[in-house]
Amino acid sequence: MIAYNSLQDFQRAYRLFVQLERAADTEEVRVDAQVGALRAAYRLNDTRATEEYAAKIARNPAAPSDQQTTANFYLGKIAYDRNDYTTAKTAFEQVMATSDDEQTAEARYLHTNIYYIQRDLDNAQRLALEANKESSGYPYWVAKTVILLSDILKDKGDIYNARAALEALLENYDGDAAVVAEARQKLVIVQNQLDGTSRLNTQPNQPGRYLELDNSGGGRN
Repeated sequence: MIAYNSLQDFQRAYRLFVQLERAADTEEVRVDAQVGALRAAYRLNDTRATEEYAAKIARNPAAPSDQQTTANFYLGKIAYDRNDYTTAKTAFEQVMATSDDEQTAEARYLHTNIYYIQRDLDNAQRLALEANKESSGYPYWVAKTVILLSDILKDKGDIYNARAALEALLENYDGDAAVVAEARQKLVIVQNQLDGTSRLNTQPNQPGRYLELDNSGGGRN
């Protein structure tokens, strides 16, 4: 629909999809309208309407599996946005189990980030490595996951590999400018941390130096 895809007029798109749902003469058209309304509602930050249409799709026996997956994806994103990570995990796991497209790649990234937010760094690292393999066809989400992996490694104290991950990304990815800028910014932070560690290690006899290093070495908050 032009209002959604070209004009990015999500308010108008939402109204048109709602009207189409009411006027639909087949279940196929009705489900397509519900999915459109769901996407537009999410872009409008209308949580109530997003949940309403996700539930409609989930209950609609005419909805094919890919549209059921879309409903779970947006339910996961709504839960993620409100920090309801248990619900978000379950929804994203359903998406990952039933699809393999760009939406799935985003779900893998957000699912991994939940483990990072919850400080389960070992599982976050494992999931990040798996996500990069499984989402290899979607460079944007691979790049985002490499940045997340670098954060995980830094917080685990593996600063050299955190730097290596960012350097490899910057050598091989020149897509989204915001992602490139984020990687460069984080590389500066990691390099500064390495430089600071190096300076401390060359001054072992200065009082308080090792205590300062211990407090900052893991990057934990």
